[in-house]
Amino acid sequence: MSITEEAAPSLADVPSHDRPRERMRRLGIGSLTDDEVLALILGSGQTGRSVLSLARSILGRCGGFPGLATMDFARLENLPGVGPATAGRLVAIIEIWRRAGRSSAWTRLVDPTAVADVVRPELLHRDSERFVVVVADRAARPLEIVMLRDGGVDERSIQPADVLQAVLTRGGRSFAVAHNHPSGSLDPSVADTVLTRRLDQAAATIGLRFLGHILVAGERWTALSATGSVASGRGRDRSSRAGSTGAASA
Repeated sequence: MSITEEAAPSLADVPSHDRPRERMRRLGIGSLTDDEVLALILGSGQTGRSVLSLARSILGRCGGFPGLATMDFARLENLPGVGPATAGRLVAIIEIWRRAGRSSAWTRLVDPTAVADVVRPELLHRDSERFVVVVADRAARPLEIVMLRDGGVDERSIQPADVLQAVLTRGGRSFAVAHNHPSGSLDPSVADTVLTRRLDQAAATIGLRFLGHILVAGERWTALSATGSVASGRGRDRSSRAGSTGAASA
């Protein structure tokens, strides 16, 4: 057992009124440490290890909650002390968080910031490149987010025909696309620029509106347009680095 694990108290050593569940009842969930919040989700520890010790071990191995949010079922299941039931419960909670962020951000795609707000919950905390299509109606109101690829993204792996099919089969009349850069770089590659231009041209041939291409890296994002102009921002804050963008106007 590591020093970190030994430092975690046993629940038996904690007065009943100071245990996580009782303190949550009295003071609210915000009063708990990260270890204690995760301990409430886990519910129980292992033979010879308290649930607080197990929670601290998991967070230490993952890099805290931000790292835990990047974990999939297989990786969680392989962590010491985490079996399939616990891994499934954690993955479900992570997905609830993502979906809650998605629904609260769904507004008309009137500019790059609006598009970024919609796609960021889908692309944050991912350790591989993911490419998504935001299907929208004629008024640029989002209808659905479609994951087209989870893995290397370039102009060869993403074909305009696949994107347009995803839009048309869902009744869309406009769309945006987005993918993440796990490296943290916001510099668009040549492939990103080529793909953006091809999507704009393909959409125009069949009467669809292309609303732009968003690159996400952590809390920051960059928007590409078919003309090569770029807008960038952080969260909901935006600063324009060029005059025009590929997103719809109000």
